[in-house]
Amino acid sequence: MPQLIAMVIVVVGAMIYMFQTFGGTGDKIEGMAQKTSIISEIRMIKDGVQRAAATRQIGVAGGTEVTAGTAAATLEGIIELGDYFPEQVNEQLDPLDTPARLDTNNTYQAISFGADDSMEITLVNNVAGATPGLFVNLSQGTLAPNAGFLETQVAFDLRGVATFDRQATSATAGALDAAALGIASRRPADNGDGGTDTDGMFIIYFNDLLADEVVRP
Repeated sequence: MPQLIAMVIVVVGAMIYMFQTFGGTGDKIEGMAQKTSIISEIRMIKDGVQRAAATRQIGVAGGTEVTAGTAAATLEGIIELGDYFPEQVNEQLDPLDTPARLDTNNTYQAISFGADDSMEITLVNNVAGATPGLFVNLSQGTLAPNAGFLETQVAFDLRGVATFDRQATSATAGALDAAALGIASRRPADNGDGGTDTDGMFIIYFNDLLADEVVRP
Protein backbone atom coordinates (compact mmCIF):
# COMPACT_ATOMS: atom_id res chain seq x y z
CA MET A 1 0.00 0.00 0.00
CA PRO A 2 2.74 2.60 0.75
CA GLN A 3 4.26 1.84 -2.67
CA LEU A 4 0.89 2.35 -4.41
CA ILE A 5 0.35 5.68 -2.65
CA ALA A 6 3.85 6.79 -3.63
CA MET A 7 3.15 5.85 -7.27
CA VAL A 8 -0.06 7.92 -7.28
CA ILE A 9 1.81 10.89 -5.82
CA VAL A 10 4.51 10.67 -8.50
CA VAL A 11 1.89 10.49 -11.29
CA VAL A 12 -0.06 13.47 -9.96
CA GLY A 13 3.18 15.38 -9.49
CA ALA A 14 4.03 14.75 -13.14
CA MET A 15 0.58 16.05 -14.15
CA ILE A 16 1.17 19.24 -12.18
CA TYR A 17 4.52 19.74 -13.88
CA MET A 18 2.87 19.22 -17.28
CA PHE A 19 0.18 21.81 -16.60
CA GLN A 20 2.72 24.31 -15.26
CA THR A 21 5.07 23.84 -18.18
CA PHE A 22 2.80 23.37 -21.18
CA GLY A 23 -0.44 24.97 -20.08
CA GLY A 24 -3.44 22.67 -20.39
CA THR A 25 -6.91 24.00 -19.67
CA GLY A 26 -5.77 26.69 -17.28
CA ASP A 27 -5.33 27.55 -13.62
CA LYS A 28 -8.44 25.67 -12.50
CA ILE A 29 -7.09 22.29 -13.65
CA GLU A 30 -3.68 23.06 -12.17
CA GLY A 31 -5.26 23.99 -8.83
CA MET A 32 -7.31 20.79 -8.75
CA ALA A 33 -4.25 18.69 -9.56
CA GLN A 34 -2.32 20.45 -6.79
CA LYS A 35 -5.13 19.83 -4.29
CA THR A 36 -5.32 16.13 -5.20
CA SER A 37 -1.59 15.72 -4.73
CA ILE A 38 -1.60 17.64 -1.43
CA ILE A 39 -4.33 15.37 -0.02
CA SER A 40 -2.46 12.26 -1.21
CA GLU A 41 0.70 13.47 0.55
CA ILE A 42 -1.20 14.20 3.77
CA ARG A 43 -2.89 10.78 3.72
CA MET A 44 0.41 9.00 3.08
CA ILE A 45 2.03 10.56 6.16
CA LYS A 46 -1.14 10.12 8.23
CA ASP A 47 -1.37 6.41 7.35
CA GLY A 48 2.23 5.84 8.47
CA VAL A 49 1.69 7.74 11.71
CA GLN A 50 -1.53 5.84 12.39
CA ARG A 51 0.01 2.41 11.86
CA ALA A 52 2.97 3.29 14.07
CA ALA A 53 0.70 4.73 16.74
CA ALA A 54 -1.53 1.65 16.77
CA THR A 55 1.33 -0.55 17.91
CA ARG A 56 3.99 1.67 19.49
CA GLN A 57 2.20 4.96 20.21
CA ILE A 58 3.75 8.35 19.54
CA GLY A 59 5.97 9.99 22.14
CA VAL A 60 5.76 13.62 23.21
CA ALA A 61 7.93 15.99 21.17
CA GLY A 62 11.22 16.83 22.86
CA GLY A 63 11.51 13.43 24.49
CA THR A 64 14.59 11.25 24.58
CA GLU A 65 15.98 9.56 21.48
CA VAL A 66 14.19 6.48 20.24
CA THR A 67 15.36 3.05 21.33
CA ALA A 68 13.97 -0.32 20.33
CA GLY A 69 10.40 -0.82 21.49
CA THR A 70 9.79 2.73 22.71
CA ALA A 71 7.66 5.55 21.31
CA ALA A 72 8.76 7.77 18.45
CA ALA A 73 8.90 11.51 19.04
CA THR A 74 9.36 12.57 15.38
CA LEU A 75 8.66 11.36 11.84
CA GLU A 76 12.24 10.10 11.66
CA GLY A 77 11.65 8.21 14.89
CA ILE A 78 8.69 6.44 13.29
CA ILE A 79 11.00 5.26 10.51
CA GLU A 80 13.35 3.85 13.13
CA LEU A 81 10.48 1.84 14.61
CA GLY A 82 9.44 0.12 11.40
CA ASP A 83 8.47 0.20 7.73
CA TYR A 84 5.59 2.67 7.95
CA PHE A 85 6.36 5.01 5.03
CA PRO A 86 7.35 4.52 1.37
CA GLU A 87 11.07 4.35 0.71
CA GLN A 88 11.22 7.83 -0.81
CA VAL A 89 9.94 9.26 2.48
CA ASN A 90 12.37 7.18 4.52
CA GLU A 91 15.34 8.35 2.44
CA GLN A 92 14.40 11.99 2.86
CA LEU A 93 13.74 11.88 6.60
CA ASP A 94 16.71 9.64 7.41
CA PRO A 95 19.08 9.83 4.42
CA LEU A 96 21.94 8.14 6.25
CA ASP A 97 19.73 5.32 7.56
CA THR A 98 21.10 6.16 11.00
CA PRO A 99 21.24 3.07 13.24
CA ALA A 100 21.72 5.22 16.36
CA ARG A 101 18.02 6.18 16.33
CA LEU A 102 18.65 9.90 16.60
CA ASP A 103 14.97 10.71 16.06
CA THR A 104 15.65 14.35 15.09
CA ASN A 105 14.01 15.08 11.72
CA ASN A 106 10.32 15.91 12.07
CA THR A 107 9.45 17.70 8.81
CA TYR A 108 8.74 15.94 5.52
CA GLN A 109 9.02 17.95 2.28
CA ALA A 110 6.52 16.61 -0.23
CA ILE A 111 8.04 14.76 -3.18
CA SER A 112 5.11 15.85 -5.37
CA PHE A 113 6.40 19.41 -5.29
CA GLY A 114 10.13 18.87 -5.63
CA ALA A 115 10.94 17.88 -2.02
CA ASP A 116 11.58 21.52 -1.12
CA ASP A 117 9.71 23.98 1.08
CA SER A 118 6.69 24.23 -1.26
CA MET A 119 4.79 21.73 0.90
CA GLU A 120 5.95 20.65 4.33
CA ILE A 121 4.29 18.27 6.79
CA THR A 122 5.35 18.17 10.46
CA LEU A 123 4.15 15.79 13.18
CA VAL A 124 2.26 17.62 15.97
CA ASN A 125 2.69 15.73 19.24
CA ASN A 126 3.48 18.16 22.04
CA VAL A 127 0.45 17.31 24.24
CA ALA A 128 0.33 13.99 26.12
CA GLY A 129 -2.93 12.10 25.59
CA ALA A 130 -3.89 14.10 22.50
CA THR A 131 -4.57 12.85 19.00
CA PRO A 132 -1.40 13.38 16.93
CA GLY A 133 -1.82 16.06 14.30
CA LEU A 134 -0.09 17.06 11.08
CA PHE A 135 0.96 20.66 10.54
CA VAL A 136 0.82 21.45 6.83
CA ASN A 137 2.63 24.49 5.40
CA LEU A 138 1.81 25.58 1.84
CA SER A 139 2.88 29.20 2.31
CA GLN A 140 6.35 28.91 0.80
CA GLY A 141 7.73 28.08 -2.61
CA THR A 142 5.66 27.27 -5.69
CA LEU A 143 2.35 26.76 -3.86
CA ALA A 144 2.40 30.13 -2.08
CA PRO A 145 0.34 32.01 -4.75
CA ASN A 146 -2.52 29.49 -4.36
CA ALA A 147 -2.03 28.78 -0.64
CA GLY A 148 -5.35 30.23 0.56
CA PHE A 149 -7.39 28.48 -2.13
CA LEU A 150 -5.63 25.17 -1.52
CA GLU A 151 -6.09 25.36 2.26
CA THR A 152 -9.80 25.97 1.83
CA GLN A 153 -10.19 23.14 -0.68
CA VAL A 154 -8.32 20.63 1.50
CA ALA A 155 -10.39 21.57 4.55
CA PHE A 156 -13.60 21.20 2.54
CA ASP A 157 -12.67 17.82 1.05
CA LEU A 158 -11.55 16.31 4.38
CA ARG A 159 -14.21 17.92 6.60
CA GLY A 160 -15.98 14.57 7.11
CA VAL A 161 -12.91 12.69 8.40
CA ALA A 162 -10.88 15.33 10.21
CA THR A 163 -10.95 18.63 12.07
CA PHE A 164 -8.67 21.58 11.42
CA ASP A 165 -6.85 24.31 13.34
CA ARG A 166 -6.70 26.81 10.49
CA GLN A 167 -5.27 29.59 12.66
CA ALA A 168 -2.12 27.58 13.38
CA THR A 169 1.20 28.85 12.05
CA SER A 170 3.38 26.28 13.82
CA ALA A 171 3.41 22.57 14.70
CA THR A 172 2.12 23.20 18.22
CA ALA A 173 -1.17 21.82 19.55
CA GLY A 174 -3.36 23.64 22.05
CA ALA A 175 -4.46 22.17 25.37
CA LEU A 176 -7.00 19.37 25.84
CA ASP A 177 -10.48 20.10 27.20
CA ALA A 178 -10.78 18.15 30.46
CA ALA A 179 -14.58 18.29 30.29
CA ALA A 180 -14.91 17.01 26.71
CA LEU A 181 -16.10 13.50 25.81
CA GLY A 182 -15.42 11.08 22.94
CA ILE A 183 -13.41 12.32 19.98
CA ALA A 184 -13.46 15.86 21.35
CA SER A 185 -11.62 14.75 24.51
CA ARG A 186 -8.53 13.86 22.46
CA ARG A 187 -8.67 16.74 19.97
CA PRO A 188 -6.49 19.67 21.15
CA ALA A 189 -7.89 23.17 21.12
CA ASP A 190 -6.72 25.61 18.46
CA ASN A 191 -3.26 26.78 19.40
CA GLY A 192 -3.93 30.52 19.17
CA ASP A 193 -1.05 31.30 16.83
CA GLY A 194 -3.09 34.02 15.15
CA GLY A 195 -2.96 32.73 11.58
CA THR A 196 -5.77 33.03 9.06
CA ASP A 197 -7.96 30.69 7.01
CA THR A 198 -6.14 31.76 3.85
CA ASP A 199 -2.43 31.70 4.80
CA GLY A 200 -1.83 28.09 3.69
CA MET A 201 -0.86 26.90 7.18
CA PHE A 202 -3.02 24.57 9.28
CA ILE A 203 -3.02 21.57 11.61
CA ILE A 204 -5.19 18.60 10.67
CA TYR A 205 -6.45 16.07 13.24
CA PHE A 206 -7.92 12.89 11.75
CA ASN A 207 -10.94 11.48 13.59
CA ASP A 208 -9.79 7.85 13.35
CA LEU A 209 -6.59 8.39 15.35
CA LEU A 210 -8.25 7.32 18.60
CA ALA A 211 -8.16 4.85 21.50
CA ASP A 212 -4.55 3.80 22.22
CA GLU A 213 -3.30 5.81 19.25
CA VAL A 214 -2.43 8.86 21.34
CA VAL A 215 0.66 10.76 22.34
CA ARG A 216 2.19 9.41 25.52
CA PRO A 217 4.77 11.01 27.85
